Amino acid sequence: MNIKIIENALKDYKRKKSVVETTLARIEQYKEALSNPDSFEYVFLGSPREPGMPRGTGGGRKSPVELAVEDKEEAIELLKQWIKDDHSRIYPYQIELEQIDGALNALTMQERFIIECKYFEGMFWRDIEISFNDRFRQQNYITVEGIRKMNRQAIRLVARILEPYYNRFKIKK
Repeated sequence: MNIKIIENALKDYKRKKSVVETTLARIEQYKEALSNPDSFEYVFLGSPREPGMPRGTGGGRKSPVELAVEDKEEAIELLKQWIKDDHSRIYPYQIELEQIDGALNALTMQERFIIECKYFEGMFWRDIEISFNDRFRQQNYITVEGIRKMNRQAIRLVARILEPYYNRFKIKK
């Protein structure tokens, strides 16, 4: 398995996790609105014009307020569709994050710390060395080379665990 695939997935982990978390929070807000439809006045769909911009008197154009969905039944159906769309949009991310979390659980605390510092936080090796030795005070000071060796071993283990998942997405030639 190509280690670069795993390293790239780890580097993108935080972004994908934040996408999933913010989307789930938005879905919860939609569900709250569905459970109490009288709590919202309307669902605003937007306007091709910016609100507050002057417009002519003719042409039958609607204002942003007029573009609001006032029919509660239509708004409820719209919210249900948004929930469905958001769930389907984040589903692949959720699966990948669960796979990565499961693989990281196979690591020791020290290995996981190194992986998180390097790939999630983007720290430099020297900074990881200092943080590692401060956090895991051992009798022997671990150098950058020792940290890198532990990282390589941890990445290989994570790659072996995640290989079946990522191989399913490999394009065959």
